[in-house]
Amino acid sequence: MTIKAQFLQLCAVFFLFLSLPGYCQSERFAVRDTFNGTPFEYELKELEKRDLHTVYTISFPSPVATSSESNNTVHGEFFLPNAIPEGVTLPAVLINHVLAGGFDLERMMCTTLANQGIAAMFIMMPYYGLRGKHCDPRDILKSAERFIDSMHQGVQDNRRAVDILISRPEVAADRIGIAGGSMGSIVSASVCGFEPRIERAFLLLGGGNLEKIFQNPRPETAPFRNLLQKLTEEQRTATLQELKRFDPITQQEALRRLSGNGKLKMICAAEDEVIPPSCSRELGEAAQCEIIWLPGVGHYTIFSQSGFVFAELIDFFSTNPPLTWKPAANNGKVGSEAMGLRLLAGFFRDLHFFLAGIPAEGYAHHLAMTCQLAADSNNFHGEMRLSRGPEGCYKVFVDIPKLGQGWIGQGEFPWIAGAKNSLFVGSQNATPGQGCSMFISPEQLMKYQMVLGVLATGTMAPEMLKKVAEWTVVREADNKTGVAVNINHAKFKGRLYLLFEQNGKPESGHFHAKNVALSFQFSDWQLNAPTPAAFFSPPENLQGKPVNQQDVLRMFAAVFERLLESVN
Repeated sequence: MTIKAQFLQLCAVFFLFLSLPGYCQSERFAVRDTFNGTPFEYELKELEKRDLHTVYTISFPSPVATSSESNNTVHGEFFLPNAIPEGVTLPAVLINHVLAGGFDLERMMCTTLANQGIAAMFIMMPYYGLRGKHCDPRDILKSAERFIDSMHQGVQDNRRAVDILISRPEVAADRIGIAGGSMGSIVSASVCGFEPRIERAFLLLGGGNLEKIFQNPRPETAPFRNLLQKLTEEQRTATLQELKRFDPITQQEALRRLSGNGKLKMICAAEDEVIPPSCSRELGEAAQCEIIWLPGVGHYTIFSQSGFVFAELIDFFSTNPPLTWKPAANNGKVGSEAMGLRLLAGFFRDLHFFLAGIPAEGYAHHLAMTCQLAADSNNFHGEMRLSRGPEGCYKVFVDIPKLGQGWIGQGEFPWIAGAKNSLFVGSQNATPGQGCSMFISPEQLMKYQMVLGVLATGTMAPEMLKKVAEWTVVREADNKTGVAVNINHAKFKGRLYLLFEQNGKPESGHFHAKNVALSFQFSDWQLNAPTPAAFFSPPENLQGKPVNQQDVLRMFAAVFERLLESVN
């Protein structure tokens, strides 16, 4: 073989290697217009190509140099919608993470935004993730100087991230937002006072008066309290004074400007045990921003309200003015993983609508299913039909072992039909708008809300399922599609198989975990089907007995709690 032939062969091998799936080169981009006048470069590397957007890892030099080499490079992830039309520019959102630093919430927020046509990026704070190779994030509290320096560096890193977003040709430079939850919310609020290019801010579980927050006797804030105890009185006073520079309340002028234009949103938990509600109120008053309070939830149970929170997140960053473009799924040939994800997302979306969605007047959601349950050598057969209408109307039939068979419903009044053709109508001492939830224990109600939160997450950010599960698609007869899901969460493992009709409606399924096996078959699955209001009235062939409204609602609550007792 000649030298020329060998050379050509090596070139062929080289280009073949470049074309192999999974091989992804990184790209470097220069940013010349910066907040501090210092040009720099950042690096992007494709991490995952998804149905509606692509995820990249991003890294860039911090504008602040520290003694830790790894901490001097900022790492994060950039979520960019696919197939952006020429000439279209998108809003962009920079997200700061929570104190724990797991980045799950931030990935969920970025995924949700990117699926709506909004570019999103989260970055790791000083000494977190890849930046903390040689130290623990808690080490920032080893000294007062290091803690304050880290706060300063975090703000400067955010400003450099804004430089990057503005430099991107796909991003509208005048629509750069910022967001975060808990500690990420505090950092984001602080950044608003230093970075005038921030056009709006979304603060989840945030607050002001950092001294008061850190003095809250909680494990999360214990390292800061321990730091203060080690300082002399003079050092303690100086540290708290320096801390005020980064306190969200100190940034009230910038936050008021955003709030005055309808571009500041605060959502807080009414029973937050980590960020005291009084601190949230202080920030709301300083920023002149009305807070959306979520009743009955705390700092960690707010996940039960994720459907509402993520809907607010989307609405806040996609309006005022409204978006002009939104990514669409590729209707051509897609891979089995993408197809499985679409079917799962649709299943979660519809199920969430059945349980929480409110149809328009004259319409209703209808779900009917039979199931067979085998658990601990016991076998059960059950049936359920659920219809959900507008203005709190519903109708449910259950045939479940140990609960029995019967109908419950809510039309003009709540009613229950059971054994021996009995019918009780709660028309006595009736109060309009009263429901059974007021008689359900907070613990059981929270379980139900957590289920809704999981379904909402699966609807808005289905890609997050990859954190806990893997799935394969099976082509079945009659153009049906099966999706086999292996759930491999640290606290829960199981297998789910769903069979879908050609139009995407679920037909049947099977679930197995430990000593439990559940098979189910759907006989009705309709959203927004025309339904007269009379459908929710008691059966006409039964003679109703008027009873106290609250007595019927208490019976509803007892059935509801019995169904939730086995949910962990």
